[in-house]
Amino acid sequence: MRVLISGATGFVGPYLCKHLLAQGDVVSAFPLGGPDALPASVMSLDVDIRDMAAVRQVLEKVQPEAVYHLAAVSSIAVAQANPRLTFEINVAGTYNMFEAAMRIPKPPRILNVSTSQVYSDEVCPITEDSPLCPANPYAASKAMAEQVATFFADADYMTVRPFNHSGPGQTTDFVLSSFAAQIVEMEAGLRPAMLQVGDIAVERDFLDVRDVVSAYRLLIERGRRGQVYNLASGTTYSIGSILEMFRAFTPVKFDIQVIPSRQRPGQRQRISADPAKLEADTGWHPRIPLQTTLCDVLAYWRAVQEKAPVSVHRTGS
Repeated sequence: MRVLISGATGFVGPYLCKHLLAQGDVVSAFPLGGPDALPASVMSLDVDIRDMAAVRQVLEKVQPEAVYHLAAVSSIAVAQANPRLTFEINVAGTYNMFEAAMRIPKPPRILNVSTSQVYSDEVCPITEDSPLCPANPYAASKAMAEQVATFFADADYMTVRPFNHSGPGQTTDFVLSSFAAQIVEMEAGLRPAMLQVGDIAVERDFLDVRDVVSAYRLLIERGRRGQVYNLASGTTYSIGSILEMFRAFTPVKFDIQVIPSRQRPGQRQRISADPAKLEADTGWHPRIPLQTTLCDVLAYWRAVQEKAPVSVHRTGS
């Protein structure tokens, strides 16, 4: 299958490229990244999702059978600091992708990647029919992008709403990677045995990024046209219980320091999702246990530490 991935050099994109190549797909992707950003067999394209003419040219060149639309400003902090850029990329960029896709002779299937943050805080567990109430510019832009997709009535597309996911290579803006990077600094003697945390009582649903990309491929294969799908494990863990898992994977006996700036006032104590619709329509099930993800994230940061000291960005928990 000929596929095109937008936003390919983010956290998920390189994993998706590798997974699709392993399935025998011919992969094109943008934007360009560094020399190691994407596998060598991927056709890397220099495209700005905000440039409609450039997006059209790419679709005409590649003639993809499937499009994975990942391109987005995905950081809440960045979105809040620059909402205009966020809406240009997330909303107008989605319009550009759909408009270009519908112009080629055989329009592709499109997987429109949204976010679980579009949902209201009132319902648990969350199903695809739960009410929406985006509470920040990132979530609002993604909710709007979902609406943009509905304008293209003839498009063969699905929307997926991923919940928390992690894995090797994720930045320390995200909780599991932040904890792992701090622990590796402790192991290297670069910081005291004190793990900085936010609210460890909250409960969240975590997936491994490798399970996420397998779900994306199955949705392209088997997802129902025009449908919305939750992507989650269906199991929640408290952040405190995850810390205890980390303790089992390191010789360091660390204490915990609660940092007020890492806490998010008003956040929900528990967020759980129901992935039954995705599982029923595609046969997908998560295969990678959370403990494996944690070990692999630690291994990633240990490998980084062997090359150069890790610099932990204390921007969230």
